[in-house]
Amino acid sequence: MGPDFSNKKILIIGMGLSGRSAALFLLENNASVLGVDSKMMQLQLDPEIHSLIKKGLVLNTDQSNLKIDKFDFVVLSPGVSPDHELVSLAKQENIPVLGEIELGCQILKNKELLGQEIEVFGITGTNGKTTVSLLLSHLFNECGYRASALGNVGVPLTKELLKLNQNETIILELSSFQLETLQQKILDCGIILNITPDHLDRYKNMEEYAKAKIKMIRCLKKNAPLYIHEDCWKEFSHLDSVFSPRLYGYQSTSFIFTDLEFVYKEGIKKFKLPSLLANKKSIDLENLLAAYALLSQKEMDVNAFLKAWESFKKPAHRMQSIAHFQGVEFIDDSKGTNIDAVVRAVESIHGPIVLIAGGVDKGTSFKEWTKSLKNKVKLVCTIGQAADKIEEELTPDISVLKFSSLEEAVKAAFDHTNEGDTVLLSPGCASLDMFRNYAHRGELFQKIVLNLVEQKKDLRSGK
Repeated sequence: MGPDFSNKKILIIGMGLSGRSAALFLLENNASVLGVDSKMMQLQLDPEIHSLIKKGLVLNTDQSNLKIDKFDFVVLSPGVSPDHELVSLAKQENIPVLGEIELGCQILKNKELLGQEIEVFGITGTNGKTTVSLLLSHLFNECGYRASALGNVGVPLTKELLKLNQNETIILELSSFQLETLQQKILDCGIILNITPDHLDRYKNMEEYAKAKIKMIRCLKKNAPLYIHEDCWKEFSHLDSVFSPRLYGYQSTSFIFTDLEFVYKEGIKKFKLPSLLANKKSIDLENLLAAYALLSQKEMDVNAFLKAWESFKKPAHRMQSIAHFQGVEFIDDSKGTNIDAVVRAVESIHGPIVLIAGGVDKGTSFKEWTKSLKNKVKLVCTIGQAADKIEEELTPDISVLKFSSLEEAVKAAFDHTNEGDTVLLSPGCASLDMFRNYAHRGELFQKIVLNLVEQKKDLRSGK
C-alpha cells in the first residue's frame, strides 16, 4: 500500500516529465493537485496531461494569482528556476518546497523505517552521467543484483517508486537542478564524474554550478563513500575542505586508478583492461572506472563484471555511428549539449571532422573550442540561435558556415568531406529552439543522413 496524501493540497510548478510523474504519484495517493506551467495552452493538447486531468489534476498558468498559503507543500520541477515567483511566495509563507526527487526520497526513507531495504547509488556529472547510470544498472543486473536506473536518466523516481522491490538498488542519476532541492541523506554511495562549464544561463558563474554538484556530499548516509574523478576534486576541493572523497582516475595515489594496462584498487591490481580500452585515456575508460568504483561496493566477480561490460550498448545519440558512405562516417552525438562534451567527442575521433553545432546557447564561451578543434575540425556548420555567436568566437581560427536548418547543414557538411572524414553532430547547445529535445534532434539527424545516403546511391546507380 502506498502513502496516503488525503486532504493534502499540493502545487506542482512545471509540468514536464518530472512534474507529470509527481502529479500522477500524488493523485494516485489521494492528494489534491494543482499544476502550473507557462506553456499551459500547449500542454492542454497533450494526451498525458488529459489523462492526469481525468484523474483530478487542475491545470493553470503559472502567472495566475494563486493563494499560495492554501497548499501543504510545493513540488518544483528541475527545469524551473528556484527563483520562480511562486517559489519565493511559498518560502515567505514557510511552505515546504520539494523537488520531485526529494518527494520520492522522503517516501524511500519511510520504506526504510518499515524495514524495506532499498539501496540508492547517486550519479552526477556534467557529461556521461546517463551512460554511466545505464551501464551501472546493466552491470548490476548482469552480475546478479536487481537494479533500476531512475531520475534524470529519463524515468522519474516517483514513477517507479511503488513498484520497487526489497533488496533492489536504485541507480539515481542526478542533475545539478535536482541536487539543488535534494535534502535527504539517502545515498548509500555516490559519484561525481566531472564538472565542466554548463547551464551558465541558469547559474551566476562556474563556481555556483560546481556548488550545486558538490551538494551530493550532503545527501550521503553516514560513512557512505563518495567517488570523485581526481581532476574534478583537484579543481573544486575548496568547496568542501573537510570532506575526504575516494578519488579515481589515472594517478597511482587515487583509490581506484589505471595505468592504462591494469585497474588497481587501493594499490592492489584487480584486473586487466579490455583491449579496446588499453593504452589510451578515454571517456569510455573513465566510465568503466566509475562503474567499477560503484560496483566494487558489492561482492563482485571481476570476470562477470568484464563480461557484462562487453555486452553493454551505449544509449542512443551518444557518439552513435549512423552510416558509412564513400569513406565518410556520420556520427550522432546529439546528447553533446555543452562545451566539454564537444571537445571530448572531437578528441575521440581520428581523422578530419566536419562538425555540426548550435542551438540554444547555455551562457558559455565557444572560444574554448578553438584550441581543441583547430587542428581536427576542418569546418563547423552552425544552426540555431547560437550560430552567430559560434561564428564570431571561432573565426578566423576555424572556418564556419551558417545554415537555417539541420538538413541544409548535413548536406553541406557532406559536400565538404573527403574519404576518411567524419561528419559529427555534436551541438554543444540545448535543442529547444528547433527541436522538442536532444533525442528529437538526433532522430531527425539520423533520418536526414540515411535519406542523403540513399539519394546519393540512387544518383550513382542512375535511378
